[in-house]
Amino acid sequence: MSQSEVTLREKIIKAGTWLFLMFIFAVIVISFGMPNVIGTSSRIDAYNAAKVGSEYLTKGEVAEYQKRMEERMMQNMKNIDEKTRKMLEEMTRGRALDEAIDRKLFTQMMNRAGFVPTSSSEPRILASFYKKQFGEFIVNGKLDKERLNEFLAQRRLTLDVVGRNMLRDYGPAKAYESLQGASYASDFAVLDDARFAATQNSYRVVAIDQASRDKQLRAKFNASEADIQNKFKTEFLSKDPKSVLDNPKRETIKATLFNEKKATLEKNFTASLVQAAKTGIDPIATFAGTKVIAIEDAGLATDLDSKKGKDNAGVTLTALSQSDVFVKQRLSAPVGQVVGPVDAGGFTYFFTVSKRSATALPQGNSYAQLDKGAQGVLTQSKDLPKDVSYEKLSESAGRVNYGTVLTAALELQRNSVRIVRYNRAEKKGE
Repeated sequence: MSQSEVTLREKIIKAGTWLFLMFIFAVIVISFGMPNVIGTSSRIDAYNAAKVGSEYLTKGEVAEYQKRMEERMMQNMKNIDEKTRKMLEEMTRGRALDEAIDRKLFTQMMNRAGFVPTSSSEPRILASFYKKQFGEFIVNGKLDKERLNEFLAQRRLTLDVVGRNMLRDYGPAKAYESLQGASYASDFAVLDDARFAATQNSYRVVAIDQASRDKQLRAKFNASEADIQNKFKTEFLSKDPKSVLDNPKRETIKATLFNEKKATLEKNFTASLVQAAKTGIDPIATFAGTKVIAIEDAGLATDLDSKKGKDNAGVTLTALSQSDVFVKQRLSAPVGQVVGPVDAGGFTYFFTVSKRSATALPQGNSYAQLDKGAQGVLTQSKDLPKDVSYEKLSESAGRVNYGTVLTAALELQRNSVRIVRYNRAEKKGE
């Protein structure tokens, strides 16, 4: 598989995974450029975030989407620093409205297609839902509504609200099941994903955050006495001829000189790191006053943070895992060659591939000659990780196909519906 094919497949797999989770968490994670009309002339934007076709999308609904997105993201991104956490929270705020609009578009599309309960079927659907979700509140075959409402009230909900929300989502959920059930994966897709899953690399990484950089810059910065005296004359003596260069003034002048020369110091520091990289990864760590982080047997879809070890808790490698440079170079860079600097997520990274695995799984150009099919090949393969199977790969590849279909359908719906986004931030002058 070529580098470009691997990169594309990785992106598709990630996109498909998000799409698979969208209804489970009532979030559609799809980012597109949307036809935008900004409305600022009506009071309705005080309560609503957007209008999708003839339906309004309230700010409360968008806020709920954002909350669920943040909760899910934080569950999947553990052991991250505060700066990265704030960045992720800001990202959810920027995407919540887009995703809520996509959900509204999908619901409208499914309702038109007939994926919606009828008035005669609603009682049966609700009864089945209550039995499944609130079985402990059913006594002698009847739902104890009073006791259930008391339970829901503790969660600021009512039975009426829960029922309405369930019926609202019933159609899209059924459509989701139908679309996913119709998805399938060819042997070619499954084997490509298997090669992706079977590929494992080991790395050696140096991660330098801004605080460490500043510490090293200050340690390596040496203000000359001539510079201090000149700055004292211009900053102090010019204003007070009786001023004396005491220690507090000297330290203030040093700090000023450091800030003035910081850009040059940064440039020189990076140049020194690059020079050190020519002799290996260890000299970089020595020069930067940090240590080398060893990552052993990481899959291509593995977040490096999960492999870094407890003694590196203060360092995040997630930004490196997701950087374009890392994605491209991890399969093409010669073993042992230093790659960097990679600036991402507030860190400067250098890394080497210390070991690259090889798989005996067939190459794409030999798939047509397989007589056992993907399932037969993978059943006998010893290359796959223990948690990867033909069934899981087939399901994952099917989700990719499902995501492709859903994406295309949403784009068609988006182009046929007028979307108005209300933006009160533009009213600051009123």
